Amino acid sequence: MQITNSQSKSVQQIFSEVQQHFPKAQLKKPFLSPQTIIIPHDNFKYLLRYKQHYLQVDFIPPVMWIIGGMLAGFALFTVVLSLIFQQLIISFGGAIPVIIGLLLIKVVFKSTRKDEFKSFEDETNILVNSNHQGI
Repeated sequence: MQITNSQSKSVQQIFSEVQQHFPKAQLKKPFLSPQTIIIPHDNFKYLLRYKQHYLQVDFIPPVMWIIGGMLAGFALFTVVLSLIFQQLIISFGGAIPVIIGLLLIKVVFKSTRKDEFKSFEDETNILVNSNHQGI
C-alpha cells in the first residue's frame, strides 16, 4: 500500500501530525532503510516508510503469528520435499521455509483484518495530505 505525499511534506512534518493522532508513534532510521514511522496498534505494528513522494505502508504481525508462520513454513517445506523425493525429509533449517512462512502469515493476517487496514490507510492518508495540523 502506498500513500501519496502530494504536499511534499518532510518526514518530520508527517511524524508530528501522525503523532498527534497516534501518541505512541515513533520515528526510527533502520540500517540501510528509509526513515520509518512505527505505530503500535493492538499487538502488531504499522510501518510508514518515508519516500520523497509517497509513504509505503507495511506492518509487522504479532510475535505468535510470526512463530506460527515459521513453523508452518517448515511443515510446508517438509511436505514439498517429501513429495519430491518420495520419502520423509524433515526440514528445520534454511531461509526458504522461514521466508515462505513469513509471507504466508502476512497474507493471512492482512486478509483477516482488511477493514482495519483500510481504515488505517484512510486515516493516514488524510493526516499526510491535510493542509493543517491537528485533524
